[in-house]
Amino acid sequence: MRTCLLILPLLLAACGAEAPPPTAAQLEHHRPADARLAGLYERACFNCHSRAESTAPLTGHQAAWAPRLRRGMPALVASVKNGLASMPPMGLCPDCSDAELEQLTRFMSAPL
Repeated sequence: MRTCLLILPLLLAACGAEAPPPTAAQLEHHRPADARLAGLYERACFNCHSRAESTAPLTGHQAAWAPRLRRGMPALVASVKNGLASMPPMGLCPDCSDAELEQLTRFMSAPL
């Protein structure tokens, strides 16, 4: 019986149980490895993509990013450039290139 109780959580996880959103503590120190990109993330993305009360998908929250990623990276970058819902055009990074916007989006949509 004890073995069954130990295995049950693993089986449930394997069945596709959705991972909970990252916590504020997890996001507090999670930054891109590249220092330049980390600075852009800190300045332009962190405030919205690290707060659960924001309407933005949290960095690293796979369930929130999955429907967006299905649209494809070009569509995501276009949404950032044009603004979408409460996100302003260029996502608060007016000096970011398309490549930087894509790198930031890939970082935020990757699992923690």
